[in-house]
Amino acid sequence: MRLNQKVALVTSSGSGVCASTAQQLAREGAKVMLCGRNAAQGLATVKQIRREGGRASFVLADIALAADVQAAIDETIATYGRLDILFNHASSRYPRDGLLMDVSEAVWDRGVEMMLKGTFFCCQYALPFLQQSGSGTIINFVEKIPNSEARSVAAICQGGVLAMTGAIAQQFSSNAVTANLIWASLPAEDVSDVSTAISGKSILEPTNLPAGAGLMMEQILYGPVSSDRPFSGIDEAVMYLACHGTTLHGSALVVNAPGKAT
Repeated sequence: MRLNQKVALVTSSGSGVCASTAQQLAREGAKVMLCGRNAAQGLATVKQIRREGGRASFVLADIALAADVQAAIDETIATYGRLDILFNHASSRYPRDGLLMDVSEAVWDRGVEMMLKGTFFCCQYALPFLQQSGSGTIINFVEKIPNSEARSVAAICQGGVLAMTGAIAQQFSSNAVTANLIWASLPAEDVSDVSTAISGKSILEPTNLPAGAGLMMEQILYGPVSSDRPFSGIDEAVMYLACHGTTLHGSALVVNAPGKAT
């Protein structure tokens, strides 16, 4: 139970990666709060965690609304007394997103609210409590958009999440709170393509980047430090950061997802 007595907030109630992440955190002993707009799915995940003997709760919230984010953080503290881990899923699945020339103001505003603004306020409101825990960590998650799909707003917001993670790492020492990002690439995708997308330069193995390189991500990892094997999946990367977050700060962990995250 590597996360015994820890409290985690998972900021999506969707199925797929969010549900599996919440369940894995709970299996390792964390008390988990899920928040999101899908009450049925969120409560189903809570029920599954409790069935396995874990502790979990759900709060209905639209993270595009700052007031809802604040309420979700407050509910987490009121229920469990602390916050140690924040997992943000910056979903890129907004069906009205499309080609750059076709994006309307309304689509832009809603997409940015869901993917970038929501992640920003989750980090901002959680940071004071993460600092109080003494070992708080932020884990931001983004999924590579297939080249065959035109999702302009999502692609721009993902760049914002990358930069935001780097900015938090730059402004907070690892003794206060750590911030890292998981980039879920496509199955069998060339890691050099992923490196270029993240940092602007090709990197084939864990490498320290010069200060200020790319989008402020200091290190790109394809597997655990001191190991030459890749991460086996998103869950392993999440647990690696949740359990060893104090040793990584401002890093991007690249994971070949077995399927599309939702």
